[in-house]
Amino acid sequence: MACEYLGSCGGCSVLEECSLESKVASVKQLLGVSECDIFSLEQDSFRARCELGVFHKDDKISFVMRNGRQFVCVENCPNLIKPLQKLLAAFKRELNRDFFKSFKQKLFALEVLGTQDNAILLTLIYHKKIDDSWLEVARELKRILKKDGFEVEIIGRSRGVKLVVAKDYVVERLEVLGKSYQYRYDEGVFTQPNPKMNEKMIEWALQNMLQSEGDLLEMYCGCGNFTIPLSQKFQKVLATEISKTSIKAAKFACEQNRRENITFVRLSGKECIEAIGGMREFRRLEGINLDSYHFTTALIDPPRAGLGVEVCYFLQRFCILLYISCNPISLAKDLEILGQTHEIIKVAFFDQFPHTPHLESGILLQKRGV
Repeated sequence: MACEYLGSCGGCSVLEECSLESKVASVKQLLGVSECDIFSLEQDSFRARCELGVFHKDDKISFVMRNGRQFVCVENCPNLIKPLQKLLAAFKRELNRDFFKSFKQKLFALEVLGTQDNAILLTLIYHKKIDDSWLEVARELKRILKKDGFEVEIIGRSRGVKLVVAKDYVVERLEVLGKSYQYRYDEGVFTQPNPKMNEKMIEWALQNMLQSEGDLLEMYCGCGNFTIPLSQKFQKVLATEISKTSIKAAKFACEQNRRENITFVRLSGKECIEAIGGMREFRRLEGINLDSYHFTTALIDPPRAGLGVEVCYFLQRFCILLYISCNPISLAKDLEILGQTHEIIKVAFFDQFPHTPHLESGILLQKRGV
């Protein structure tokens, strides 16, 4: 990758340990596996989401990345998908005009999210209170950017305030094994940042998930990223997630993709265990008959901290487990417990972030004796 900031801005690393080969070797050793599928795609223009600081000098703004205690000005990041690179250049050009002088005052940071259909969600974060006068200027900015060919949804945030010009989400379209799936990506909610690799992850999960006459329990379902395509493999699906916004997005995806065998419900991991174990009743589950489910398979895609002891012991009851992990260290700890009852039958590594130590994992496990 040709980038003048490589190794200095904090986003990527020049260390040899960050090569795909070294990452795979390290994680294979950590997990104690030998055979695996490896997926690697574009080495630049792959990232559809970013956070940037804003540096002010002489009534002009620049974008910055933080590397430890240092801030590095970044004119352009080649890791970003092309529409985001172009949008950020146009955005900075407009805000450095005199017309936007008051609009950019106390602008502290940006959060930007793009889709493969070139829709963009732009959140502006301020260290001052913003009001309806901000909205008027933001509408003009949206109009200017649209004239330049950008479909941008603009959101303003300051302490205790959120202002939305039109809407606070965009719709993404993923192509998986010849089928198109639509998802709602809301501002501030986790989404997979590498869309092309995300398609490969879903594809791998679909191709390797064992067909079952039973039902699927998914924990940490997010916006339904894996839920929607994998639902075709099961009679019924119960998908849980703690975020209200993610559940709303997942239900949107369910409607858009015409999936009728999925029930999304807002439950944390602990609450899910309590509900399925009959230890506690939840008003959120009103009208849902948990006894009607015959769970044979569990899909889990937890945050970096992993599952933890309680969830791992709960999952030992399922015949098939599909574990998507963004942290090999927490994955290895969880596998110590899951490995007491299950054996690994398939492994995949996804180079979601080239030039970094990060490596995404997919692990398919089957209960011994089944």
